[in-house]
Amino acid sequence: MSTDALQCPDCGTQLAVPSQRARGTWRCPRCECQLSGAWALRPDSLLALTVTSSVLWLPALILPLMRLENLGLDREASLLDCVLRLMEGVYFPVGLLLLFTLVLMPLLNLLSVGRLLWAARTDTPAATSPAPFWMKVYRHSREWAMTDIFLLGILIAMTKLGDMAAVTPGAGLFCLVVAVLLRLIVETLAQPDQLQRLLEARHGH
Repeated sequence: MSTDALQCPDCGTQLAVPSQRARGTWRCPRCECQLSGAWALRPDSLLALTVTSSVLWLPALILPLMRLENLGLDREASLLDCVLRLMEGVYFPVGLLLLFTLVLMPLLNLLSVGRLLWAARTDTPAATSPAPFWMKVYRHSREWAMTDIFLLGILIAMTKLGDMAAVTPGAGLFCLVVAVLLRLIVETLAQPDQLQRLLEARHGH
């Protein structure tokens, strides 16, 4: 394969790399896989967003998401509490799935994209080029990290429960909303193939 061509990761079609001056989203004409974003990739800015999301992720896990008050009953729970309580009973498989999609994969996503963006910075030595392992982790974690879907479920539940009890959003919910939004921004702007091409250009591969 020539230096001005690449292979679609989904269908294997060999494609010519578009001009650097081309605007808009670039997709594979065969399978519609998105190969680049609509904006230029800026590693420093995206790395700052990734670090901010990582800092917010710990309080998003352990701080209460909401407080429920009804007839003198006062309850609050964090995201981690929800996962651990599901794993204690007959819903252990569901709890295990939530642990994988809501805790482990988002953490791997932040770690992998942070490692790749750090290496994509212009002043990064070639000797610190990340192994293909991190790119594989980033590709798969994008598909399995589902905190945005969980967050949507929380907002729907708060709307439904509002008619039966007093529901107060917690600090953990605020941290989770901001962390998820920042991670989605990074995922949208840092497309794997676009990031891969930038890494190859930085390290002369």
